[in-house]
Amino acid sequence: MTSTELIVLIVRDHSLRSALIARLSLQGESLVTLDADPDDPLLHRAAPAPRILVIDGAALGDRLQPLIDSNNWRGIIVIADRLDGAPAGDRLRMVHHERALADVVDTLADWRMPVSAGPWRGQDE
Repeated sequence: MTSTELIVLIVRDHSLRSALIARLSLQGESLVTLDADPDDPLLHRAAPAPRILVIDGAALGDRLQPLIDSNNWRGIIVIADRLDGAPAGDRLRMVHHERALADVVDTLADWRMPVSAGPWRGQDE
């Protein structure tokens, strides 16, 4: 399921980055891969909104909360080796490195699923 959102990959693991590029490209996603600071103003000028950030924990460091607070990203997917105590939210998903390929794809699909409007009028409940 493709979207108009640009997927920004900041993933240092070369194998995982290549696999994500292949899978997301085959699904028709628009994506760019960078080795940059996700808060770099140049990135925000060059990469049009809406954007979704996929970043590994090593590249993220301790900047998660500022990224969430900035509202520069429609969503943030963090790839980590440990998930215990990981924050969660509507715009944030933490995925384990070992399941990153499948979980990134699933997260994008979940975020794009239309919200159910409930039963149709006149339909038996």
